[in-house]
Amino acid sequence: MDLTGKNVVFVAGLGGIGFEACKQLMTRNVAYLAVLDVMENAKAVQFLQAMNPKTKVIYMKFDVTDKTSIKNTFNQLVSVMKYIDVLVNGAGVIADRNIELTINVNLIGLINTTMEALPYMDKTQKGRGGVILNIASVLGLEPCSPIAVYSASKFGVVGFTRSLSDPYYYNRSGVVITALCPGLTESPMTANPKISDTFEYSKPLTDQIFSAPRQPAAKAGEHLVKIIEMAQNGTMWISDKMTMTKVEPKLFWQP
Repeated sequence: MDLTGKNVVFVAGLGGIGFEACKQLMTRNVAYLAVLDVMENAKAVQFLQAMNPKTKVIYMKFDVTDKTSIKNTFNQLVSVMKYIDVLVNGAGVIADRNIELTINVNLIGLINTTMEALPYMDKTQKGRGGVILNIASVLGLEPCSPIAVYSASKFGVVGFTRSLSDPYYYNRSGVVITALCPGLTESPMTANPKISDTFEYSKPLTDQIFSAPRQPAAKAGEHLVKIIEMAQNGTMWISDKMTMTKVEPKLFWQP
């Protein structure tokens, strides 16, 4: 996909990977970059706008756990942008002892956002095709015992991505569904003081996982934008240790 002149909606665009990806997008001469985030950071939004005056940056406070907020936000965006060409679902939280929050943010919110955006992207409805990129995790490909609930939510994102990328859907809608699965990456979410692991006694496992080397968020952001531009339906990509690798899922069953 040539991003020139396209309209991009980025959920959680002020976080670690999200903000770095938004900086990359501002070099692509997109028409609109809509940054949706529960955080408010006027300086970050102003920084993005200053990078490229040709791109219109829109910030909207956004609660991915609130279906009414999701619906109203997309109605407002389309009234301004007319079309949505790219949606990035990047909201995420590590908070295993708050099970409902973890699943609501990481999985249910992502699904609800996707379902709200799709009619505005589907070429048989109100859209002109496009790309939806879900930020999953390597922990949605391999289990992670110290943050089991987080891992389960990301397995859900992987399953949703693979299911919705069925060629039958793509041939109808023209919307590519793809995913980025970051490895351990520098970001506020992976900062140890903010980690909430599954049990109090998970700490030795948690320390082992989160003491591993981390790649800079800028590299994952670079990979994210590259995946959008490749626009290969149904693909998932690992971004880890500065390298991007295509996931080759194993087939366990078919009807």
